[in-house]
Amino acid sequence: MELHLRPGLSWCLCNRRAVFLDLPHDRYFCLPEERDTLFQDWARGDGSGSPEVAAQLADVIQFGSGLRAQTILQPATRDLAESKIRAQFRDTCGAALAQLRARRALRRKPIAALLTRPALKSCDTEAPPGRSGLERIAAAFRASSGWVEAADQCLPRALAARRMCNRHGLGAALVLGVRLTPFAAHAWVQAGDAVVVGDLEQVRLYTPILVVP
Repeated sequence: MELHLRPGLSWCLCNRRAVFLDLPHDRYFCLPEERDTLFQDWARGDGSGSPEVAAQLADVIQFGSGLRAQTILQPATRDLAESKIRAQFRDTCGAALAQLRARRALRRKPIAALLTRPALKSCDTEAPPGRSGLERIAAAFRASSGWVEAADQCLPRALAARRMCNRHGLGAALVLGVRLTPFAAHAWVQAGDAVVVGDLEQVRLYTPILVVP
């Protein structure tokens, strides 16, 4: 039986350190340097079934089925919020309302519950299908920042935008990313190489640690 990442954990390499997200407990953490090196060796395939490795990394890996690889995402190169599409009033109202609902949900439920596929499907906002729909959603959230506070609200904005995309069958993922020294986290919505909501310049500062398709 092989060793795999414990359920609920995801990870990425950031500044040559393994950074973990424990989604069920809503926390990020790193391992001490010696154990970090051991984990990275294991992640590359060294000592995959060693009981010694399992004992030293028991808080992050276990025997059984699961994942080993770090989170990978296509690099973002475009920002749909920079398109010339004008936000429609109805779309902007919907984006603002969706953000308020997401904020309320975050106060009432753990983040893990809000990142499940059923939770991400619930939204009353309408948008057209296809790529133009993604651009309209991006424009609506850009415009809604004048109505609803956007600073330090990346997670509710991303949750709201992802629900809008999912409701109308628009291919996009909600992404959580991290950086170190100092530690910070960011959330955004991305479709292919395009940021839908989340600011491309900010996104480039972060390494994806969780991607919710």
